[in-house]
Amino acid sequence: MESPSRVYVPSATEVDGTAIGMGCFSTEEIAWQVLKTFLGKSEQMSLTEASVVAWDVDVLGEDGMTVLSSLEGKICPVCQRRTFWVDLEHLSALCYGSSCSAWIEQSTVDPEIVDCGWPPLRFLKQVKDIEEAYNELRTIGSDVAASMEETNDVITQQLYQSTLNDGQ
Repeated sequence: MESPSRVYVPSATEVDGTAIGMGCFSTEEIAWQVLKTFLGKSEQMSLTEASVVAWDVDVLGEDGMTVLSSLEGKICPVCQRRTFWVDLEHLSALCYGSSCSAWIEQSTVDPEIVDCGWPPLRFLKQVKDIEEAYNELRTIGSDVAASMEETNDVITQQLYQSTLNDGQ
């Protein structure tokens, strides 16, 4: 069996600066699968950044390293958890939080347009810049939070009323 000439290394960094290596893989696809699976649990950790780096085998120093993608962990504009991973170089972002999956990316049709969406509501919008995309997702998040508060208030009121009626 022939040894690979290049290996792929996914990693993440915790808030305190501790690096978490996830292994060394022979294909970029496997490295991405491992990183995405790991980021799916990012709401349980305090991570600030993540990356996939390609290393050329038997090459010394920085010449042997190519950073394929560098992601920065942010607070999701919809679910408000630190599960929104932004790739500024490729203008894309995705929330890996459970049941969220809010996203932002540059349009593949028109580079002047930014697409954003939130799958649970089938929300999709095209805007002019990334800040506007964040604002659209924040609005969705605020609306969802407000509707949950209203629902909780209605349920609380119904329980209170049934308690009063039971006492009479």
